[in-house]
Amino acid sequence: MYSERGGDSWWYLEYGLGLVRNAEPAVIPSGPVYLVFVGIPQLVAEPGTAVLLIRLLQAVLSTLTCYFVYRLAWLIGRDARSGLVAAAVLAVSPVFIIESGQIFTETLFVFILTGGFWLYCATIDRYQAAPLKPRQVLLMALVGVVFGIATLTRAVLLAFPLGLGIHLVMVYGWRRGLQLGLTVLVAFIITLSPWTIYNRLKWGQTIIAAQGFAAFVALGAMDNGWQGPQQTDTLLEQQSEAPLPTDPGEQQQVYAEAASNSILSDIPGWLTSRVNQLSNAILQPHGTVFFPGDSLKDMTSRWLSTDRSMSGLFQLMRGENFWPKLAIYVFHYVGIVAGLIGMWLVRRNWRVALPMVGFIAYSLLAHFILYVIPRYLFPLDSIWWVFGGVSLAVLLNRAPLRMVQPSPLVEKVS
Repeated sequence: MYSERGGDSWWYLEYGLGLVRNAEPAVIPSGPVYLVFVGIPQLVAEPGTAVLLIRLLQAVLSTLTCYFVYRLAWLIGRDARSGLVAAAVLAVSPVFIIESGQIFTETLFVFILTGGFWLYCATIDRYQAAPLKPRQVLLMALVGVVFGIATLTRAVLLAFPLGLGIHLVMVYGWRRGLQLGLTVLVAFIITLSPWTIYNRLKWGQTIIAAQGFAAFVALGAMDNGWQGPQQTDTLLEQQSEAPLPTDPGEQQQVYAEAASNSILSDIPGWLTSRVNQLSNAILQPHGTVFFPGDSLKDMTSRWLSTDRSMSGLFQLMRGENFWPKLAIYVFHYVGIVAGLIGMWLVRRNWRVALPMVGFIAYSLLAHFILYVIPRYLFPLDSIWWVFGGVSLAVLLNRAPLRMVQPSPLVEKVS
């Protein structure tokens, strides 16, 4: 059906079409939202046209993501310039432009995620002091629905609404906070339940959001990385000295046992391995592998170890796709540094900013346990730049030529 088979993109297209036709050949381990997103265009168009349509839709979603980031940065920084800077950075960031053309979950997930944060944070900001109103309860229920849809896109978000419940108690106190927190959680659970019921009725499998948590823990614990499903299954068969079961539920039990054995046999080694893998995923920006040629790290390492001359440096800069890769590195590292500074600058507005700070901490903690690559941390970039927009806006407002008056946040910082 498609000219390029294999890899995650082909899998999403193939299983997405099977899902919307109710003809999927086996249990689907991921959530259904992105599969439906890529499956529907395939019902109305030929494969090549459908892929083009999906990419166009993702470009629209990326544009809307810029708007959500704009609103979030304005909200926490109390300054329109913060939002404009954050949105402008995402609009020209090479990796965000590249990602909108890829058949992966990231573009849709980031769109839903930033939209959910904007809805939640704007509601918190508007109703900080006001008494509880039905409209606030309805908005919080909608927040639960949005985060439920996001979790059915990327299941790593599954436990995060519990953090939102804790945050609501911190903001509103026990009585009102618990009421709003339960509203979010109930709406979240209701949103997840149809997919669980569907899998139970059709396949006899109990799946909450997605299946595969044990597999990702095992992949991280074995420290062999993802080498494809066949290689991973072969490795598990070698470790268990038995064929891998065909039943998906039994497969998860094998993965869980493999993970437990790997971790308990060498806990210090597992901790060291997880720190190294997570650090590498943070330091290596997502998107550089899109460009062919040697990696920027390899090219730079060779220059530092064998040359270190100016002529060698010029040769390095003439390397294949050096500048696009360097641009991705610059956007990535500046975003993290500016984001950390921005978190400090908006500390007085913690009621609105804390959920996004918590999401970064939650994601890093989750991927300390689960297998991680830079792509899995890519959704954090949009949140880093929400705070990074505040930092750069402060810097611009302190410049000698000011086109607008300093924001209230800048005056407080100064």
